[in-house]
Amino acid sequence: MAALRYVEHRPCAALRSHVECLWLVSDARPRPERAPERIVPDGCPELIVHLLDPFSRQIAGRWVPQGRVFLAGTLTRPWLLRAGRRIRTLGIRFRPGEVRPILPVSMIEAADRELPLAASVGRGRAGTLLRGLRAARSEAARFAAAEEWLLERLAASHTRESAARPAVRLLLEARGAARIADVARALGWSRRRLERVFARDLGTSPKLFARIVRLNAVLAGLDARERASAVDMALAAGYFDQAHLLRDFRALAGRTPRAGRERDGELSRHFTQPERLRLLLAGE
Repeated sequence: MAALRYVEHRPCAALRSHVECLWLVSDARPRPERAPERIVPDGCPELIVHLLDPFSRQIAGRWVPQGRVFLAGTLTRPWLLRAGRRIRTLGIRFRPGEVRPILPVSMIEAADRELPLAASVGRGRAGTLLRGLRAARSEAARFAAAEEWLLERLAASHTRESAARPAVRLLLEARGAARIADVARALGWSRRRLERVFARDLGTSPKLFARIVRLNAVLAGLDARERASAVDMALAAGYFDQAHLLRDFRALAGRTPRAGRERDGELSRHFTQPERLRLLLAGE
C-alpha cells in the first residue's frame, strides 16, 4: 500500500483560468530513505511550499536540497527529486503561461529553475503564505489559506490576462501538432511576436512547448494495455515516426513509452495520470 497521501483541490472560479489545481502530499510515517521521483515536463509551472522536510533535486549528480517556498518554472527536461524524511508539501499548479497574472516573475529566469518566492513578491508576502499554511490544521484549511493568498495577489496584479493564452489554447487543441507559423498566422501575429510572448509568459519557445504538448498527448493515451501500440499513438499525436517519439520521450520524460508510469515514482505518477493529462489538453 502506498504510504503517501495525495489530495487535489479544484480552485475557485476566479482562479480557474490561471490555476489548474492545488495539491497536497503528506506521509504520517517518517522514512529515512525514499525512492526518487521523476517529474516529467507538462508546461505547467508550480509554486511549491515544503511545510516539513524539503525535497532534494539531483543536479550534476548531487542531491541538492530545495528551498522552503519557490516557483518551479516551465520544465524542458525531467527533474529527479527525492523526498525528505517527513513530507507535507503543498503545490499550486499553474496552467501554461498563466503565472504572470498572479506573480510578477520573469519566466525566462524561472525556466528549469527553482526561483525563491521572496525574489518575486518580497519576504513579507512570501512569509504570509508560509505562516498561513503552517497555522492551518486541516487539508481544507490549507487549501483555503493558499486560495486566499492567490486571490490577494491576483487582485493586486497589473497583468490581468496572459498574452500567450490564445496561442497556448491553439497548441493544446492541436495536441502540439500545429505548425508554429500556422499558429502565428491564425492569430494575426508575426512569428517574432509569438516567440516574444512565449519567452515572457512561459519562458520557453513555442516550438519546444509544442513538443511538450505532443509528449503529454502520447502519455495521456498510454495505459498498461495500449503501451504496445505506441507507434499508432505517436503518429496520431503528430510524430512522423517512432524514432522521433523515442527521442522526445528520452529528452523530455527521461524514459521510453514502454517503461511505463510506474517507474516515475509514487508522487509523480499522480502528475501523469491519463485523465489529468486529457483535462490539461482540453484546457479544463
